[in-house]
Amino acid sequence: MRHRSLRWTALALALSFVGFGVESQEREPVRIGIIYTNTGPLAQLGIDMRDGALLFWSQAGQRAGGRRVEILTESTGSNKPDEGLTKARKLVERDRAHILGGIIETPVAYALRPYVIEKKTPLMIMNAGADGLTQRQRSDYVFRCSFSNSQASHPLGEWAYKQGYRRLVLVASDFAAGHEHIGGVARTFVAAGGQVVQELYPPLGVPDFVPYLTQIRRDADAVAVAIFGSDAMRFVAQYAEVGLKGKIPLIGKGGLTDESFLDKLGDPALGIIVAYHWTAALDLPANRRVREAFESRHRRPMNAPAEQGYVGSQMIARALDAVRGDIENLDGFLAAMRKVEVDAPRGSVKLDAFHNPIQAVYLERTERRNGVLQNVPIATYPSVGQFWTWSPEEYMAMPSYVDLKGKWTR
Repeated sequence: MRHRSLRWTALALALSFVGFGVESQEREPVRIGIIYTNTGPLAQLGIDMRDGALLFWSQAGQRAGGRRVEILTESTGSNKPDEGLTKARKLVERDRAHILGGIIETPVAYALRPYVIEKKTPLMIMNAGADGLTQRQRSDYVFRCSFSNSQASHPLGEWAYKQGYRRLVLVASDFAAGHEHIGGVARTFVAAGGQVVQELYPPLGVPDFVPYLTQIRRDADAVAVAIFGSDAMRFVAQYAEVGLKGKIPLIGKGGLTDESFLDKLGDPALGIIVAYHWTAALDLPANRRVREAFESRHRRPMNAPAEQGYVGSQMIARALDAVRGDIENLDGFLAAMRKVEVDAPRGSVKLDAFHNPIQAVYLERTERRNGVLQNVPIATYPSVGQFWTWSPEEYMAMPSYVDLKGKWTR
């Protein structure tokens, strides 16, 4: 009996060493580098995007495909391409990141494209809507979970014409993203039979919009706006201060009434119509679950960049699951990324052949409900792609929205 007991003890000890050996040989973690902005007019959007990504990985136990995931974060203090490129180099070359993600600003996204192609490093853009990156400049290594800048603009321009608006003023921040956001509105509005009567392009980060607001033509039927971050807060407030609210309807892209500062806008925000792929008011189970988790964790409202950080991480995890964590099998991982579909807080999302999301676009009106300002969906355009009703070939044969800046007015 004593010898049998000793044999079982020896066997148990041997098995424990086998288990220890397997555990000690676990593969190194998949390293994901997140680049975000933390100063300037877009700072809060960058911080929210980062925190949305971190929330997903926290809920996933820092694992995907049976492998540990390590999140590395690097912040930028501007939208200067060189700074973003420097951060990317650090993450890839020093920290050995397998995947890059994040990116708030369009200029930074454009700058990273040749670098990630050179290094064969997958990039999941979680905000920057740089149109060209999933169109003429598409790459096997560049994916996006958020939007192309002009994607939600196309339904907004069509919707504006259907409301009876015929004369439109365009106002957009004077950088590539602003030109692309507002250009999409102009193209479909004009195609429907409308007329752009004026274009105004204040610099990004301008401290005072009054000199631009006083130029707005009073014979316009509506003002369409593509201004974001802290700039949007000033614009909405000053639009009311100069007496335009209630006289000329204000429509725009979603960040104009972003949830991160919506409560601070107060009455000047009431009645603004925006086109966006997400709102806190969406009555979807996934949206409620993620929003409650984010707001419980951070004690502040969830917004679209936070949702995008979450969804981008969700897509990466799904692809890692498909290859069982084998990120070293780059071709397999890229193939899995191309096939990803997720049930996101915004609804169902899949990627087109150019790696940009196909998703619903919501027309949202700012209302006060139960004493709280909300962006309430009033219309839905399902399964909107970046090329709208055109084929990719037809769309990419047209002039870019950056080139059309200043040429819409008739």
